[in-house]
Amino acid sequence: MKTGAMKRQFLTILLTLILGSGIGHAQQKIRTITAASEKAWIRDGANLKMDWRLEPGPNPDIYYVNQPFQKSVVKFSTDQGELTIHTKPGKKYDFLVLLNGNDTCRIQIASVLPPDVAYSGTRASYPLRVPFKLINSKILFEGQINNKSVQIQFDLGAGTSVVNRNSSGKIGLAFSSHKLVSNTQGTNKERTSVGNQMTVAGLQWGDISLTEVGNMNDFEDIIIGNGFFRDKIIGINYDSQEFTVYESLPKEARNYKKMPVYYVQHRPFFNVELVHNNKKYKAWFLFDTGRDGSMQIGNDFTGLENHWEELQPLTTVNGRKIVRLDAVIAGVEFKDIVTNAADPAVPNAKASLFGNQILKHFNVILDNKTGTLYLKPNSLGNEPYFNYDSYLKQMSNN
Repeated sequence: MKTGAMKRQFLTILLTLILGSGIGHAQQKIRTITAASEKAWIRDGANLKMDWRLEPGPNPDIYYVNQPFQKSVVKFSTDQGELTIHTKPGKKYDFLVLLNGNDTCRIQIASVLPPDVAYSGTRASYPLRVPFKLINSKILFEGQINNKSVQIQFDLGAGTSVVNRNSSGKIGLAFSSHKLVSNTQGTNKERTSVGNQMTVAGLQWGDISLTEVGNMNDFEDIIIGNGFFRDKIIGINYDSQEFTVYESLPKEARNYKKMPVYYVQHRPFFNVELVHNNKKYKAWFLFDTGRDGSMQIGNDFTGLENHWEELQPLTTVNGRKIVRLDAVIAGVEFKDIVTNAADPAVPNAKASLFGNQILKHFNVILDNKTGTLYLKPNSLGNEPYFNYDSYLKQMSNN
C-alpha cells in the first residue's frame, strides 16, 4: 500500500513539474526588449510614425493598428531595441519592454478597431443614401437623438462627438460625466451625456456619448465624425448632395484619383503637394470637412527640417506667419492660397489641415476598410476659397 501511495505521489510531483516547465517555457516565448528611456516609437505601415511613452502600470498598454482590416507591419522601437510584428486582421500580439532593468512594461499590438468606434445597425440594404444640406461648406444631415429631431453635422475632422450647448435642453440630455475637449475655445472640461440613441436615415446607433461645447453654429445641434463609419466605406457627392454608406467599394471609384490615408482618432490624413517660393513640399494634412476655411499649417509641418525658416510671410499675426502658396490635390492645382502657419516653438499647435472651402471641390469616397481615399473634381470647381485676391481685399478694408 505504501508503495502504491508513493508511486501516486511521485507521479503527481512529476506531472506538476512537467506542467510547470511547460508554463515557464510558454512564458519565455513572449518577446522582450529593453529600454533606458520612457520614450519609444511606433512605425505602422508605410506612412505612420508616432511617439509612444513606456508605462509599467497598464496591463497591457494597447496600441490599435491604424488599418485593422488589412495586414500590416508594425515596428516598435526603443533606445535599445526594436521588434517587428507582422499583423493580421483580428489578431493581438503581446510583448514586454524591460525599462531601466527594473520595470516591466506590457505592450499589446491589437489589429482590431478600438473600443470607441460606434457600430451602426439597419434593416435597409446597402448602399444606403442620406441627403444632406451644405451650409457654409458644412455637411448637415437630418436625424434624431433619443427620438428628438436634430441637425447633425458630419465632420471628418472631429475626434469627439459633441452637442451644441444651446441644443442640450431641447434634446433633453442628461449629463453624468466630463471630458477634456480642445477646440477654438481652448482646452476645457465639458459635461458629457452617455447612453444616447441616434438615428440617421435608417441607420441606428446605441450607447452614444455626447460632450457639450459652446463653439458651434446655431444651425448645428450635433457633430459626429468618422468613428461612426470606421468599419464602412462612405461617399460624399456634392453634385447630388448625397452621403452614401457602402458595404463594398462602388464601381465608380475607378474614375476617381486614388491615394492612401492614415488615421488619428479615426480622422483621415492625406498627402498633398505644396509649392511655396518656387520650392515643392510633400506633407500630410487632415481631411477636415468640418472646417469652413481653406487650410491651416500646423507645427507638424513647420517643425520639419527648415520649413519654418523657408516660409516667407506676407505678414505676421500673433506669432503666426501669413503665407501665400499653391497646393496640388488629386492632380488639381489651387493657386495663391493664403493661410496661417504655426511657430514650431509654440506648444500644442493645431494639426495641418485642409478645410471644406477646398475639399468640397471634390466628390469623395473614403474606404475605411483599406485606408484609401478617392477624389474626383465636381461641379463646385469654381467655388471660391481664401486666396491672395481675398487677402488683398481684406487688408484694404482694415
